[in-house]
Amino acid sequence: MTYRTYKATSATTLGPAVKLYNDQRPDSLAPLDPAYAHLLLGYGWTVSAKPALAFAEADLAAEEGDATVKYLAQSLRSITMYEQGWDSLAREESQQAKKHRLLKPGSSVQYEASVFYMLMGLASAYDKDFAQSKFYWAGFANETAIHWPYKLTDAIDDLQNHRIQAGLIKLKALSQDPDVPPALQQALGQQIASIEAKAGDVNSRLFWPKVISVVVLDQLKKSSNSQLGAVVRMVENLREKV
Repeated sequence: MTYRTYKATSATTLGPAVKLYNDQRPDSLAPLDPAYAHLLLGYGWTVSAKPALAFAEADLAAEEGDATVKYLAQSLRSITMYEQGWDSLAREESQQAKKHRLLKPGSSVQYEASVFYMLMGLASAYDKDFAQSKFYWAGFANETAIHWPYKLTDAIDDLQNHRIQAGLIKLKALSQDPDVPPALQQALGQQIASIEAKAGDVNSRLFWPKVISVVVLDQLKKSSNSQLGAVVRMVENLREKV
């Protein structure tokens, strides 16, 4: 499906789907803002290697959302560009977003704050700024009780700054953490062996950002947190139908 066709389809189908969700949700859950649904759909398409659809959702989010959403949409575009290997364009998009850098979400609604921290943590990771990335993942952990992205980016920050031994100790501890998803544990085992064998060579530049992107999305789908889990599952169901 082309960018133009998909964007038109999403623009007409997402609104009614979000309205139905909001009408049927229990009072204990916050209503879903359509702009955040577009952001989550775009994130899902990025993870699924469908950049045209991700760009369409980022543009729809920017058109419908407030200043924070516009900022997140720009960050989502940079992530998608990095995934396509368009490094110079991605850096340019990222630098444009950083002119308006936000360090915390402008919302106390849990799923909105979680999406903010997640996309900003990922964008910083793709920029290879793991010191900034772990800052956002700390906020994500406070909202979701999912702590491994912070611990992982903290360890990568050590490796990136040639604190190899400190980074390895943290990675090994993370690989034995029962709260870490199996897919990440497997990736950790492979990378620890690689680092030890090559004295700090941490595979390709996109290895860790891509692992974080995929595993976080999968974990959010299964989240026991009622508000966040409900929103992510609703958006993922919608993505399968668009």
